[in-house]
Amino acid sequence: MSWEGIDHALNRVRGEAARVALDLAELDRHGAYRLIQGADLTGETRRRWEPEIARVQRLWKSHEAFSAVVERAAHVRGAGGEDPRAELDLLLTGASVALPTGENVAPAEAVARMTGDYEAVTETVSAIETAWDVLQPRLGELEAMWKEVCTLSDMVELPADAHEGLRENLERIGETVHGDPLALVVDDGVDTSALLLLRDALDRTRGELRDALRMRDSYEESVRRLTWAIDDVEQAALRTERLRARVVEKISSPEASERLDPVPGLRAAVAEMDELRDRGDWRELGSRLGRIQQTVHDVEDALREQGRVLTELLQRRAELRGRLDSCRARAARLGLDGHRRLVAPYVRAHWELWSAPSDLRAATTALTVYDRTLRELANGRDPDGEAGDRDGASG
Repeated sequence: MSWEGIDHALNRVRGEAARVALDLAELDRHGAYRLIQGADLTGETRRRWEPEIARVQRLWKSHEAFSAVVERAAHVRGAGGEDPRAELDLLLTGASVALPTGENVAPAEAVARMTGDYEAVTETVSAIETAWDVLQPRLGELEAMWKEVCTLSDMVELPADAHEGLRENLERIGETVHGDPLALVVDDGVDTSALLLLRDALDRTRGELRDALRMRDSYEESVRRLTWAIDDVEQAALRTERLRARVVEKISSPEASERLDPVPGLRAAVAEMDELRDRGDWRELGSRLGRIQQTVHDVEDALREQGRVLTELLQRRAELRGRLDSCRARAARLGLDGHRRLVAPYVRAHWELWSAPSDLRAATTALTVYDRTLRELANGRDPDGEAGDRDGASG
């Protein structure tokens, strides 16, 4: 090479040496890389990381050998004396770098291999770091929830192993997050489903324990309010039963819904709560209170719905009576009130609607026949051609 070419090549290898040195220093300072070095890796993550350990070691040794060649070339270039261009040409373009693999390669090849090793290492570090970035905050949240569960358990005097299953599950997930985060990477995404399931379980348990603590501190007041709510249900049930009795008396079809009598069961459940209180089982008391309150709400809804259905039956009977009277008045206006074709459906509908109990289905059928026949007669479609046979009208 010419002196100009030598200087250009020397500057280039100096720059590459400096760049690789900066890369190595940055890698050494990288937080995730340092955590990986100190972690007890297992499973898939360990399998992925073990080859990178060898790459890092090879990278440092290769950089050391490469830097030695660069320093030698710089020394020869600055020493002067006999023409050193042949030696410089060998150092800068020949197989002058002794790699730890036992090969001697040119500086350009050494740079390419160091770059490849560095990129492979940083790619794996980045994959582990990305998984940790997703998993560790969620794990921290689970650990905080677990501490709260333990504190609440102590406050309501539960045994130390009351939540052993949750503790074991949290421990297993923690070991995976810390030691094998890549085991939770699926299709370039981090699978957090196991953490979400545990979060739901911890949140549910924490809620139960909070209810238990509130129950312990306000048992009498809670039972008093619950008793008042059951008293209200009892009054609603009595009103609904009275309405049901009216419907059963007045209407045979459709049949009234069955009687609802939830109060004895609710009062028995409250009595069982007193037994749990005597045993100091506050957690079960908290859960029991929530279930009874929900049952009270469900019963109230059922009673309201039953009252609505029963009321609609009475309203249906009144509606049918009104329609029959309206049709009868229309027939009278048209002079068809006593027509022989109208007598039977009218008598049937009138009987079903004014007798007790009424058959609303039969009344509806008779009223439909009566109304249709009246329309036919009003439109002159009497098949017998009779304008108004009133035989039997008084009957």
